[in-house]
Amino acid sequence: MDNQLEGNITDVDFIKKLIPQKDPFVMIDKLLYFDKEKVVSGLKITSDNILTSDQYLTEGGLIENMAQSIALHRGYRGYINRGKDEKPKTGFIGSIKHATINSLPKIGTELITTVEIVAEIMQVSLVKIEVNDPEGNLIASSEMKTIIVDS
Repeated sequence: MDNQLEGNITDVDFIKKLIPQKDPFVMIDKLLYFDKEKVVSGLKITSDNILTSDQYLTEGGLIENMAQSIALHRGYRGYINRGKDEKPKTGFIGSIKHATINSLPKIGTELITTVEIVAEIMQVSLVKIEVNDPEGNLIASSEMKTIIVDS
């Protein structure tokens, strides 16, 4: 598949319209790549991030970044397929498998999160996720099953 974006989307207000999470709980701020089976999001970790502790993004922050990246894929797909005013669908994590956190990223780090959709059946998605820094170092990875509750 090829990237369906003409360029990176860095308008945080637009990104927030694509996901159901609201401030101060937004853990993505960029859309870097999108196709039918993959999305790449970005997040610059700032000191005002609610899920930081002792100058680092917490484990919970990394998991939330992963989950919101999945929501971003669904939100942007809905935006291009059904229209600009559609409300993002609410979902939840059904399961997390093989979650590995290699390091906690420091404030100031840019996260690059890649979600690959392995399977989608009705409202359930199985995905593989990797979170890297800009140098390509693997920070965290997991497999998640997510479920959409809005239709």
